[in-house]
Amino acid sequence: MAKQQSTGAYIARLTLTLLIIAAVCAGLLGLVNAITEEQIAILTEQKTQASMQEVMPDASSFEEVDYTGADTTGLVTAANAALDASGNVIGYVVQTEPSGFGGVIQMVTGVDASGAVTGVSIIDMSETSGLGTNAAKPAFKDQFLGTTGDLAVNKDGGTIDALTGATITSRAVTNGVNAAVACANNLG
Repeated sequence: MAKQQSTGAYIARLTLTLLIIAAVCAGLLGLVNAITEEQIAILTEQKTQASMQEVMPDASSFEEVDYTGADTTGLVTAANAALDASGNVIGYVVQTEPSGFGGVIQMVTGVDASGAVTGVSIIDMSETSGLGTNAAKPAFKDQFLGTTGDLAVNKDGGTIDALTGATITSRAVTNGVNAAVACANNLG
């Protein structure tokens, strides 16, 4: 009987020790998150602004517009009017979040007043290194320049050359561009 009690006490002590270690680790993770959260938000906003300027280089400024409409895919997260120096709308920059192979791909697409794509920029993604991450390279993104309408990758009968070994990522980016063009067309 004494051996059972010592075993029970040992398990209780071990459980309490693990609980304390887990609580300390959780507290430290929470502290690190609180310290870095604001800086991460600032850096993400700077990266988004730089991406917006990249896809709509002729814009002097951007103004967020309300968009609650026709995006039936649920990919559009924000829309911004691209303004020239006189304050005239020259197009739209639309932020989308399609689901790729490794998770959500945060991207922006520029669409000019005629409905043509002016650029695509990947803000953040978790795709497979060396395969899906190639979606951020100009060789892939430049395929979208000047396009209008509903696009598809070549494996689906479209004109966009899918990345080798990353068809899911290619489809996701294409879906994001399609959602951005549809959004811009509904705004303009």
